[in-house]
Amino acid sequence: MRGVIFLKRTIAILLALIVLLCGVFAGCKKDKNKEADTTTIAEELEDAENEVGFENVEVTDENGKAVTDKNGDKVTTEVAVEYERKGNRTVAYVIDKNGNRVKGKNGKDVTVKTNYKKQSKKTTKKKKKKKKSGSNTPKPADNPVKPDDKTPAVDGKGTTSPVLTTNPKDLHVPTTNDSGKSVSFNANDTKIITAMLEVPYLFNANYEGANGKVPINIASHAAIWMAQQEGLTMSTYASGTVVIDLFKYFGQTVVNFKSQCNSKGDCENIRYNSDGDSFTITAFENKVQDVTITEIQSLGGNNFYKVIGTVKNAGGKDKVVAVVQKNKLDSKLGFSIKALKWS
Repeated sequence: MRGVIFLKRTIAILLALIVLLCGVFAGCKKDKNKEADTTTIAEELEDAENEVGFENVEVTDENGKAVTDKNGDKVTTEVAVEYERKGNRTVAYVIDKNGNRVKGKNGKDVTVKTNYKKQSKKTTKKKKKKKKSGSNTPKPADNPVKPDDKTPAVDGKGTTSPVLTTNPKDLHVPTTNDSGKSVSFNANDTKIITAMLEVPYLFNANYEGANGKVPINIASHAAIWMAQQEGLTMSTYASGTVVIDLFKYFGQTVVNFKSQCNSKGDCENIRYNSDGDSFTITAFENKVQDVTITEIQSLGGNNFYKVIGTVKNAGGKDKVVAVVQKNKLDSKLGFSIKALKWS
């Protein structure tokens, strides 16, 4: 009889352990699925990132023959592209000002040759969304800068070349600690750089172009300012427009801008809409800080310059040092900001 009672107790204990273990495994499975879902969402946000850039292509005539200049050199032009990884190679798709891929006469996406070898994440297919205008359309703030492209910068020996050449073999990006020979810019180029350094709240962060990481908070304000330069009157912008504008301003892709704009943007006037792959700008921003350029130094090859200036109304900061590059990424500006140090 005691053996039967002991057996029953043993069975009861085993059943209890089985139930307990089932609950533990179920909980683990639930937590694992929860973690997997979170990872998937993060991956989708990463995949939504566009890596854009510019490629030099040869200009051809109607017969497909390369066009040459008076010296017999082939004429090239820069086109905006979106990079996509295809197996072991990277394909550069030509895109328009809205970030949409350009179609050829055969209906296929137009591509160009590229030497880009970085492992790019595969971009997701964009959802087209019509631009809207309405009561929430941002109202113009200060008038955007209106450059005069007729007068380039000068270095004391003459004007810089109207064809802005760069050396692709020299990938070194100067830092704010580098120094060079003092040069002078004409009033127009000085005005452009001043306006770029007076993007509202740009003084909230420092960065060095060499590290390839632009702070999201100042990128948000730069995105709004660049959108204002477009002169468009709508509240919804195609994501490609904003991404390309940021590339033009900083001269590099702002990594993770889509996925972090809403949380780390430090700005409520621009929001990313994952549904439709677009940005909403609710208001343009008025100038906050005042910058006066006091010195410009040439930093050697690839048209890099160090700009030093005094600052007012910048949260207690009174000096700015910037590294800028003269380029053709934006026809209106002609410069990009490669590094910033506020003090």
